[in-house]
Amino acid sequence: MKACDLLAETSYTLISGDLSVEVERIYLNSRSVKEKSAFLCISGSKADGHKYIENAIEQGAVLIITEDGQQVCPKETLESLSAEKGICVVSVPDTRAAYPVLSATYFGHPAKDMEMIGLTGTKGKTTSTYLIQSVFESDDRHCGLIGSVENKIGNVEVEWSEHTTPEAWEFQELLSRMRKNDVNSCVMEVSSLGLKYHRTQGVKFKVGVFTNFFLDHIMTGEHADEEEYFACKMMLFADCEMVLINKNTRRLDEVLNHAQEHCKVFTYSMSQDADFMAKDIKAVTKNGVPGMQFTFVHPTGSFPIYVPLLCDFNVDNALCAASVAYLCGISEKGIVEGISKVYVPGRMEKIHNELGLHVYVDYAHNGDSLRVLLSSLRPFCKGRLITVFGCGGDRSQYRRSGMGEMSARYSDYSIVTTDNSRSEKFESILVLIKEGISKVENAQYEVIEDRRAAIAKALEMAGPDDFVVIAGKGHERTMEINKQIFPFVDADEAKEAIHELAEKRKAEKY
Repeated sequence: MKACDLLAETSYTLISGDLSVEVERIYLNSRSVKEKSAFLCISGSKADGHKYIENAIEQGAVLIITEDGQQVCPKETLESLSAEKGICVVSVPDTRAAYPVLSATYFGHPAKDMEMIGLTGTKGKTTSTYLIQSVFESDDRHCGLIGSVENKIGNVEVEWSEHTTPEAWEFQELLSRMRKNDVNSCVMEVSSLGLKYHRTQGVKFKVGVFTNFFLDHIMTGEHADEEEYFACKMMLFADCEMVLINKNTRRLDEVLNHAQEHCKVFTYSMSQDADFMAKDIKAVTKNGVPGMQFTFVHPTGSFPIYVPLLCDFNVDNALCAASVAYLCGISEKGIVEGISKVYVPGRMEKIHNELGLHVYVDYAHNGDSLRVLLSSLRPFCKGRLITVFGCGGDRSQYRRSGMGEMSARYSDYSIVTTDNSRSEKFESILVLIKEGISKVENAQYEVIEDRRAAIAKALEMAGPDDFVVIAGKGHERTMEINKQIFPFVDADEAKEAIHELAEKRKAEKY
């Protein structure tokens, strides 16, 4: 695509060069730049892209997009580089805001050919998106999925993104691939950072969902405080035709007020009067699979739904999915079938095994999430609740004491272990976890630094009525320790440990 066509929907000023130059891709990182590409200079929290313009040109960039008013690389220098290297240089009012517009222009606005569903909120996004996709597919709507666990075109997994909501170019490229594969709808997680950095700007959502609002992601590199975090979440509403809001959320009145300024608003709730409600909630087992059943109450009637996931919060997620599906005109049959066959990696993922042990892997990685998870499982656990968990390094230190306290308070036994310590020492993370544990009198726990060994120990000590919960990493496929990354999947480790335990017990028997 010629530079002039790429910039056609963007306000810009030509500094120097020929706008007929052909551009094949846009890069934000100068080290990634390749021949016939554009380099977009972003002033980030850690670095200013304007410092790396010459590097990008050396790598093969033919178009440099700078920001109005930047002082790092003077206009005279840019003009000189343009003349010397034969490249084109332009300036835009805001490079971050221009990025999604440029990306959508390049790929021909693929979202316009799809029914887009976007979910924001602190918790529940991932499971709800899987439920929605399963429902859409059951109703013969070819549906894509974009989120923190994986990206899917229908039922085919494609490259996973570094971010829950991919950067604008990657996002539009993924939508373009979906369109080429006859995908007519897409459900996605729209993170607060995705909104903050305008990654989905210009995309119109048929239904936007607000699941809830808790204090999280407030740290260096994410959000400065609660107000910024909340404001970013509210940004979704401006791009929605309809909004579905969970009435069981903090700051509900503010959320409703923001949404009503932009579009038609619907609500859902497990405990309050709302447009969509869940009634007669109970735990059931169908075809040997434990789950939850409830009556879905909608504006024109009601019908029963079974979701093969335990705990009330998964009723909340299934209620959200059913409500979205209703708003999109999906049949009762599609809703019931889709929700009944959903599978969500790393979210209350039950590890089926030859020993018949109750083992669950979940992404709960802070105190609030762990409290909700464990307290929800407690009514189903006839024996001990054994929790394996750790806390990530280079992340909020508040999470450490919080997870320690919640595991001690809601588990019968805790095993503290490693979880992506990154550049920190395990011992320094452990200190704060122990502070949280110490708030619970007579808490039973032990420390096993090696996560593989910790999982094996929990499974070995578990009886037929016990529940083992492996928390914190969920779907994650790697572990980062001392800045080194290696493969590690909790579900796979649990399966392997159970198999080894079964073989050991067989050998001991004979």
